[in-house]
Amino acid sequence: MNFLTNISKSEISFLICKVAGFGLMFAIWLFDGEMIGFFLLLFLALMSLLRWHFPKLEATVVIDCIACIIMAGFWEYAVYAMTLAIFEGMYRKFYWVALGLIYTFVNFDLYTTILMTLVVACGIFLGEWSKEHEQKLSLRDAEVSKYYKLESLQSDLMASLIQVEKMTKVNERSRISREIHDNAGHEIVAAYISLQTARKMFEEEDAEILELYDAALQRLNGGANKIREAVHNLQAVTPIGVEGLIDICRRFPTCPVDFRSYGDSSKIPVYVWNMLESCLNESLTNVAKHAYAHRVAVELDVTQHIVRLSVENDGIDKAPKIMGNGLNNLRHRTIAIGGNLTVDAGEVFRIICVIPIQEENYELINS
Repeated sequence: MNFLTNISKSEISFLICKVAGFGLMFAIWLFDGEMIGFFLLLFLALMSLLRWHFPKLEATVVIDCIACIIMAGFWEYAVYAMTLAIFEGMYRKFYWVALGLIYTFVNFDLYTTILMTLVVACGIFLGEWSKEHEQKLSLRDAEVSKYYKLESLQSDLMASLIQVEKMTKVNERSRISREIHDNAGHEIVAAYISLQTARKMFEEEDAEILELYDAALQRLNGGANKIREAVHNLQAVTPIGVEGLIDICRRFPTCPVDFRSYGDSSKIPVYVWNMLESCLNESLTNVAKHAYAHRVAVELDVTQHIVRLSVENDGIDKAPKIMGNGLNNLRHRTIAIGGNLTVDAGEVFRIICVIPIQEENYELINS
């Protein structure tokens, strides 16, 4: 039963017809008793088993037909055995075997010709049925492949959303720490210094006023220290932005990575930084797996409207010439935010990621 579940209905029908044909020919041989007929049937059975195990040897049905035509001079029922070869040839779409029909048209009666015609029609029908089944399997496999690719892309997008959320929080904390440090912190420290200077201007005999004044200075100094501690705690532990890309390049173990940055990177939104980090990580992973490069060059170019990340290596001869699943998923994610990711296999192997910078995003970041 397990064997039958692994083959299609068309192939089962073909096997039933073939076994039934061999059964009828064996019954004819038993009735006739010619030993040469036995050897012919044994030869045809072995050839059928060979083609069943090696489907690409369908052309060997011609050998079956030739053997039957040769044996027809020694065994009168050999022409009926040829129907088995013609039937299999039609099923396997090797239509040259139909030339054997010419022999039957010339040398045999109308009934034999009708039998051959029915055999040809049955073989073609089962062959087309099998072809339709194979096309359905191919379509199903293609749909399953698309499904798994979408699942992989969805997983990558979910991971990216989590990463973007984390980076947004880190970026906001960094912005708040800068605001406190650059504005409120400086003002408080400046006021503390001014009050320390003014302390010397008070009269020595006003002890009660000086005591209150010193207490206020002490509280102000304690507040300034707490602000410094809060600013320190708000700062990101993991590098982001250009520092994050530099950190990825510095930690790449395979070969030296030359990183260069041009333009004002403060224009780049958080979600774009996440995309750039993913692109750089995947590109360097491909270098480590496939390229066997001795040098990697990374360039980040920021203009008024776009950001362009280029990762190239000198291991082009051993690098893959097509995008794998990782780069394909990155390309879909880049397209989803209006950008594009391309692979250039010229003198060097280069991966280029271009993402537009929305003006409203820039204003939102700086607001």
